[in-house]
Amino acid sequence: MCYVRVITMEPAFAIGLDLGGTNLKGGLVSASGELSAYTHSPSRVDESAQAPIDALRQAIEGLAASAPGRVIALGLGCPGAIDPEEGCLVGRTAHLRHWESFPLRTSVQSLFGGPVVVDNDANFAALAEHRLGAARDARVSLTITMGTGVGCGIVDRGRVVHGARGGAGEIGHLPLDGRIPCACGVPGCVEPECSGPGLVARAREAGLAIESPAQVYALAAAGEPRASALVARQADRLGATIAIAVQILNPDVVVIGGGVANSGELLLAPLREAVARYALPSHAGVRIERAALGEAAGTIGAGLAAWDRANAAD
Repeated sequence: MCYVRVITMEPAFAIGLDLGGTNLKGGLVSASGELSAYTHSPSRVDESAQAPIDALRQAIEGLAASAPGRVIALGLGCPGAIDPEEGCLVGRTAHLRHWESFPLRTSVQSLFGGPVVVDNDANFAALAEHRLGAARDARVSLTITMGTGVGCGIVDRGRVVHGARGGAGEIGHLPLDGRIPCACGVPGCVEPECSGPGLVARAREAGLAIESPAQVYALAAAGEPRASALVARQADRLGATIAIAVQILNPDVVVIGGGVANSGELLLAPLREAVARYALPSHAGVRIERAALGEAAGTIGAGLAAWDRANAAD
């Protein structure tokens, strides 16, 4: 009698974490980028320097316990410039006010026993959209994340562009004669006029009783003149910002993600017109697409980067 021995490989996962100014998103990511066990919890970044570390510990423990197989690596994205060699936050960022030059990778490594990679949250969202989403098959892509702030990740032929110390892509803080002071300290910073909170603040100043960017866009769609003017201003300033990046980096596609991108063509149509207005004719044909992976892009990208780190360590 002949016996055939069947060996079943235990499934493996990476943990992907996306630490934001309000929420900590996390999940288990397969080698192909499939996301499972997706969770939200408060990020606690406004409480103290230790509070978000405690939130990360709880998320890591919960995801590891729920994994139907091995957890082989961990990726974490957060706002700010992250030194790719040291794994430290470079200086400070307004969105993590209790951290300055914070040793992020070392702190997370103490919570997790396997390989750890940390990076800017927009970089991870860009990586996911480039490999699996709206920028799939592009040579060079930019992904703009519009939420609490305005982030940007650059991917060139499948690899994130970091710059010398992890700060490449900070287009949200270009000094484009912004009318509202930004917490970053850059005079004329464009972020307050492009971000979701900035749009809400301007709408309230205009006398609109609203609570979210989505309400501003809904009023604009209904023809409310103040809301329409605010959306037009946001699209114009964001379009000028993107045009600068397009003329420097010459991407195939620019992906628009984050909560504000949920407005769809209400933003994208005037945004395309603004980019065409401000960019050179040779560059103005760049595709501008809505993100395909939604709010999970940063989590998926963190998991994909964790897989890259684990495979490089083998």
